[in-house]
Amino acid sequence: MSEDQVKIRGEFTPDPAVCNFTVNRDIITDDSTLVFRDVASASGSRLVESIFAIDGVCGISIKGSTLSVTKQSEDPWPKLATQLIPVLKEVFAGEGDLIDPSKLEEASQMPSVEDVSEIINELLDRQINPALNSHGGFVKLHKVEDRDVYIEMGGGCQGCAASQQTMKHGIERAIREAVPQVREVIDVTDHEAGANPYYR
Repeated sequence: MSEDQVKIRGEFTPDPAVCNFTVNRDIITDDSTLVFRDVASASGSRLVESIFAIDGVCGISIKGSTLSVTKQSEDPWPKLATQLIPVLKEVFAGEGDLIDPSKLEEASQMPSVEDVSEIINELLDRQINPALNSHGGFVKLHKVEDRDVYIEMGGGCQGCAASQQTMKHGIERAIREAVPQVREVIDVTDHEAGANPYYR
């Protein structure tokens, strides 16, 4: 694909440290999510190495055609985007693998249901629920089936108008970082039964 054919769209997220960049082509062709937390983990993946070379970038996750980039810089996203987008176009126009094939293979190998359940329950206990408890809410693992994770919210999170944002940009993101092979994170909560139902 030549450089002038590459189109990239930026989109802010509720997390000011994270911006999504969607490219008009698939980066990963299956349902896997790849997570890179530092430069060392990006070795052999020229797309990710190029993004980490931009000052202020501290994390990258990729799913389908979307790159979620995390920054630790105080610079606003429009300023970082003026550096990032030309780099992305140059990389996509180049030759060779965008992502280390061994990373793609690793991401496609789903751990056992028991291992995934253990990882997620530990994540909920140590990271997610302590944060939600301050708002009177909690999340529990409902089940793991195939490559999908089903979670259920309770307490203040059940029926809360902000629960969709909490789910998408907090819980789902944390689960994907912990288990990149997960395909979908699905909320099975009966929000209509909550204290503040928002589906009515």
